Amino acid sequence: MIFRDITERKVAKEKMALYHDELTQLSSALQSIREEERKHIARELHDDLGQLLAALRMDLSLLQRDSVLTGKTQQTINSMDQLLLTSITTLRRIATDLRPRALDEGGLYFALQTLQKDFSQRHGITCDLLANEEQLTLDDAHSTAIFRIVQESLTNVVRHADATEVQITFERSPDSLSFSIIDNGKGIEADEMRKSRSFGLVGMRERVKAMHGEFLVDSQPGEGTQLKINLPLS
Repeated sequence: MIFRDITERKVAKEKMALYHDELTQLSSALQSIREEERKHIARELHDDLGQLLAALRMDLSLLQRDSVLTGKTQQTINSMDQLLLTSITTLRRIATDLRPRALDEGGLYFALQTLQKDFSQRHGITCDLLANEEQLTLDDAHSTAIFRIVQESLTNVVRHADATEVQITFERSPDSLSFSIIDNGKGIEADEMRKSRSFGLVGMRERVKAMHGEFLVDSQPGEGTQLKINLPLS
């Protein structure tokens, strides 16, 4: 009877492990599909709608040169031009948030540099990136996962941390890549840490798990937050 109970528990444990692996694989597949959709939408926004708006702005600029226009009409055209410029800027930001062209055209290092500069300019938070291009020459799957993790962590800093400084550090060995995102914000209370969904940690943790990596959050109230990630490369 005891032997049978142990055997049943072992079988149940193996089934749970198999189920967990299947869920991880499914999550990874869904993330890949989502990323492809984002890439497709971003490309259409940039290449199609973006070009249409740019063409409209060029047509307006030709109208602005017409000396026959009255002052009121000229003023209306100027207002339309400003609206178009704002629309183009907003469109580019949305397309970049969906899928940064820098990631496809320049690689992870260039994409992170762009993200870092945009983050600092948009939010007034000092952001340092300690890495080099050689460290971040990776395949598309790793590059995309790492970019999204850093992007989500910076979003968390803006929403929750009350920080003035962020430091992103990468270290690479022959068979792994480690990186950390550290802020000097207000930290996270222990009970709130357990509600990880509200801090976007679930998505980051799932990405790391799909890459068979390790994900650690270290935070104390008033002492900032550290995210530490280690990903195998072989």
